[in-house]
Order: sequence, then structure tokens, then C-alpha cells
Amino acid sequence: MLLCLNQAIAQSKDEISLHRNVIQQAPKRVYKEAKGNKNEVEYVFSGLFLFYKTFFSSQDLTVCTFTPSCSEYGILSVKKYGVVMGGIRTMDRLTRCNGLSPMKYEIDIKAKLLIDKP
Repeated sequence: MLLCLNQAIAQSKDEISLHRNVIQQAPKRVYKEAKGNKNEVEYVFSGLFLFYKTFFSSQDLTVCTFTPSCSEYGILSVKKYGVVMGGIRTMDRLTRCNGLSPMKYEIDIKAKLLIDKP
């Protein structure tokens, strides 16, 4: 049953399936940063990363001024430098994620974001 302008309009199964075919689902994004874990710590951080990306970050759209985004940077830093140094580098990145000093970074013309690799 479809509610439209305070009126209830019954729909047949054919009409419902036609509407479902018209409405396109957003493509599911695959995060390569969460793949290729070597130990249990990386599995835990990858799981937290995927949880954050799925339930929180998807609500914010794209507000990060950098590429890779801050959460992607965090998972890459932990994988590259370990938990302690990766965590410190991630906290440093979060303090810099404001776009107030764009002259210090290269710019990705295609994405129109600042480049800051771990």
C-alpha cells in the first residue's frame, strides 16, 4: 500500500515490482583498506573501520578535505606503523583535518581533495 497525500492507494504486485526496478540501489562500496590483514590486531581495527564506515560515516556524506579520508588513513596507518604509532599518526591527522592550510599539500584535481598519504 502506498501512502500519497493522505490517501491510501492499493498497488498490484506488478506495479510494486515495476517501482522496485525503477528505484536503483546505491552500489555497495568495497574498502580495500580492510583487506589483507596479517594478524588479529589488524582484523579488529579493520572491523572497527568497516563498522564506522557502514553506520556513521555514510550518514555524513563526504566532508573530509583529504584523500584518503581520515578513517581510511587511520586503518592504513595502523597497518603500516602498528597500533601505537599508527594511532598517534591518526590523531595527528584528525587535528589537521580542517583545510586551513591547503598550501602544504598536493591537490587531487579529479577528486578536488588534498592528498595526505600515510
